[in-house]
Amino acid sequence: MEAIDGILESGIIRGKTTETVGPLLMGMSASAKLLGVSRATLWRMIKGGLLQKVEVLPGSFRLRRADLEAIAAGQKMCCSKNGSGLHD
Repeated sequence: MEAIDGILESGIIRGKTTETVGPLLMGMSASAKLLGVSRATLWRMIKGGLLQKVEVLPGSFRLRRADLEAIAAGQKMCCSKNGSGLHD
């Protein structure tokens, strides 16, 4: 309730620590460029469960910017079926 009251009073959300700049969904090429990997690697990451694709139109996919930023920051790791992490 305090956050809502703050918005109503000043129009600013108090306590918000991170702000996403740019689109919330990114295309495959832009996503690959952001992470410094190939599009094929992105598809392997999707197949491995590290990323979740969003189908915006039949056959047209996007990735969530927040997921990509978490991977870039090293906050998100993929685990395989045997419990080991994603390795090069």
